[in-house]
Amino acid sequence: MNVDPGSLKILNDNVKWLLHSGITIKNGPKRGAVYGWKNLNPSSYPFIYNEITGYAITSFLYIYSELGEYESLQAAKDSANWIVESMRNSSSYLLSAGSIETDNFNQKGNLSNQIYAFDNGMIMIGLLNLYKVTRDPNLLKYVEKMAKSLIERFFDGSKLIALLDNSYKPIHNNTSPHNRTDEIKWSAISGAYHCKLSLALLDLSLLTNNDLYSKVSGSLCEYAQKLQKPNGRIVTNPNLDTVTYLHPHLYACEGLIYSGIRQRNEGYFTAGLKGIKWAASQVDPSTGGLPRLIGEKSIEQSDCMAQLLRLLILCYSRLEEDLHQVKDVIEKLYSRLLDFCISWGEDKGGVKYHLSLDTACSWCTMFTMQALVLWSKRKEFEKGQKWVDFYI
Repeated sequence: MNVDPGSLKILNDNVKWLLHSGITIKNGPKRGAVYGWKNLNPSSYPFIYNEITGYAITSFLYIYSELGEYESLQAAKDSANWIVESMRNSSSYLLSAGSIETDNFNQKGNLSNQIYAFDNGMIMIGLLNLYKVTRDPNLLKYVEKMAKSLIERFFDGSKLIALLDNSYKPIHNNTSPHNRTDEIKWSAISGAYHCKLSLALLDLSLLTNNDLYSKVSGSLCEYAQKLQKPNGRIVTNPNLDTVTYLHPHLYACEGLIYSGIRQRNEGYFTAGLKGIKWAASQVDPSTGGLPRLIGEKSIEQSDCMAQLLRLLILCYSRLEEDLHQVKDVIEKLYSRLLDFCISWGEDKGGVKYHLSLDTACSWCTMFTMQALVLWSKRKEFEKGQKWVDFYI
């Protein structure tokens, strides 16, 4: 691979941090599990995050396929083994958000009583990506068990319930302290971002010759389109149509574009492109940063920037309205994203979620690593290389 020299060192640091920083457990009964982030001062790993362990499988496979790091293939297998063992211990094959690993951690409530549809979807994507590499039939078996259980318990015929407790009942106490709908966490609400599960559902439909999964995927994409405004902005709280968080907005774009390609559905693909263009218009022209929420220009979030950078490069040849402007946004996002990469000490290569937080975030590092690989290959996408061949 022809790697841009300016990003090669940071990319290598990202990979080393993901494999060797301690963010991925290397030994013992929890081998393969991945922490959500690392607190830097003092050093601690607050909780094991099952969604992010699913992302890690995909990310390790991306490192293996794009950079030839064989160690990352073993890391993907270790993370999958942790997930599969956890599924065996679940009566439904569905996993809770994770497990708290420090006594003073209280940021996410009772994680053992929170089962998210989205989290389990990202786990399915990771396991399916590993199945494509290893062809281990057990992986496909467990993905299908999880998918059937997820559809049975979360799918209401048009959209997914976002959050259930460990008795599989919807959690209704997801209101804000001030009873304000704009303060409710987007991940606790049925939303357009759920169409990213199409990355698993469409693959599973093809692999099992079961069109149930493709039908559910289509329903999720249709629901996402209903939440999109004419300018491309996707509402992330159906009860308050002025609110859009960029992180779930871009998840929805990923799902719509992937579904559009795989199902040859121009409507989905066009909706995803409109969403990308709107997000690109939110990039601060002076800093190159992307806000986490419209109206909060001062708060930039690295996962959003990495997501948008990936999508702009992958879809470059289809953003034909003003390619010069798109290229300028890509350059600005790339430069700003590097500011979030830690460049010192033992955590060199980790990526900060917000610049103000003294933490190194695992999924932000994964997304950034993928964005830097794509940055290094951006000339190929300017010529129209297809996106469907890549893990995200």
